[in-house]
Amino acid sequence: MIQPAIEMRHITKTFPGLYRTIVANRQVDLTVQEGEFHVIVGENGAGKSTLMNVLYGLLPPDEGQIFLYGQPVSITSPKVAIDLGIGMIHQHFMLVPSFTVGENVVLGHEPTRAALLDQKAIRAQVQAISEDLKLDVDPDALILDSSVGVQQRVEIIKALYRGAKVLILDEPTAVLTPQETDVLFAALKKLCASGSTVIMITHKLPEVMAIADRVTVMRDGEVVGSFERSELNERILAETMTGRDLSLGRLPRAANQKERPVVLETVDLQCSDDRGLPAARGVSFRLYEGEILAIAGVAHNGQEELAEAIAGQRQVTAGKVMFQGHEITNLPVREIRCLGIGHISDDRYGEGCARQASVTKNMIMAAHNRPPLGNWFSINMKAVKTWTREQIERYDIRLDHPDIPILSLSGGNVQKVIVAREISITTHCLIAEQPSRGIDIGATEAIYERIRDLRDAGMGILLISMDLPEVMRLADRILVMFNGRIAGERRPEETSQRDLGLLMAGVGSPSRE
Repeated sequence: MIQPAIEMRHITKTFPGLYRTIVANRQVDLTVQEGEFHVIVGENGAGKSTLMNVLYGLLPPDEGQIFLYGQPVSITSPKVAIDLGIGMIHQHFMLVPSFTVGENVVLGHEPTRAALLDQKAIRAQVQAISEDLKLDVDPDALILDSSVGVQQRVEIIKALYRGAKVLILDEPTAVLTPQETDVLFAALKKLCASGSTVIMITHKLPEVMAIADRVTVMRDGEVVGSFERSELNERILAETMTGRDLSLGRLPRAANQKERPVVLETVDLQCSDDRGLPAARGVSFRLYEGEILAIAGVAHNGQEELAEAIAGQRQVTAGKVMFQGHEITNLPVREIRCLGIGHISDDRYGEGCARQASVTKNMIMAAHNRPPLGNWFSINMKAVKTWTREQIERYDIRLDHPDIPILSLSGGNVQKVIVAREISITTHCLIAEQPSRGIDIGATEAIYERIRDLRDAGMGILLISMDLPEVMRLADRILVMFNGRIAGERRPEETSQRDLGLLMAGVGSPSRE
């Protein structure tokens, strides 16, 4: 009988909470066959990442045992996991920007010649893995000059260079274009065909149906089922994940935006990134009342800096920002927010929340001095508690108690708190950067409905997203940014994800300078 590559038996993992013990994994059994592409799905707080962190040695299990190719193993650290042939690629890449691709791949396992770094050997080994999997990376390119898609491939090559036969990927396509996703999946399938094993966590149901051999669904820290892909479709999968019916169809569009007043406008806006290099290079657009205008693009093409410049968090170096016919260029953040402009930042920890403050305090920021929560002189704590509980229930925020530090929540639940707060304070315009990043499908649908409700109430929504299914579902109109400029404008009903992906990759767009 062929032994599975991975068996996790009766895994239990708990964390101490402020008021009770939080059970992240409860008697979880997971079996992954050798050469299998196995996908794990579930809502935020279902225990997916915790389970994989146990497998990779980042967290010790409270109970249970792990078997690798039929043999019991004790994985006490990532080093032990790597030595056993288990590699993990996290959502946030762990690369040194100032190093080359090759130097990042071999870091810690450098080939030497005469006590010196053997650059020729580095180049040859990286090229061999790259060519075998058709990953197309240049060993001599600097990471800081490489696209997000290339960095993703470098992480895979790095894991394989270290001898990984089991590869764990956590949301690997979150920042990739459709074309980059195709390259990634082709490489992963080739790995599986050669006998390696891939375990992937994702929230994107079309990807599950396109790539998985088997799917394990988790809910509330437990496995609720494992299925062959042929046994599933997107609706069955969504309902199994959430335990309830969901509507996954395209949301209704707004009509005749240009007959409505302009709520937000940029005119030849320019701003720089954190290094002082040009980010937004003369961006002009109009956002109308009652419209969702999406700006799509791969990371680091200026859309993040554009959002910050509009929201007052980054200096506009040229051009201007207009709100309801009045110029607001470089106004302080506080004044911009007082105008009724909300901002869901793409940096949830650095900008979107106060990490050490409680969930309640984070929830009421910028609303604490508004009725019914309070005024300029006092805060109505009874109203605050009631309102906070309502938001927690509405957005299905999984937590021990509202008074715990927000840092103790999972990333997806932190995102829900930020989204709940910003939507609640928006009265005229919402700048929404990656609003569903890291959020499960049930909560995502709730957020989409709230965004649509804001639009239907006459507000303008500026959606900035790298998630093309999200863009196609929500947007009334789509702009694509590449190299700091608007590369094209599309209507969702007149375009495709592949067309948008080409624009995002710079095909037919302004060339890099």
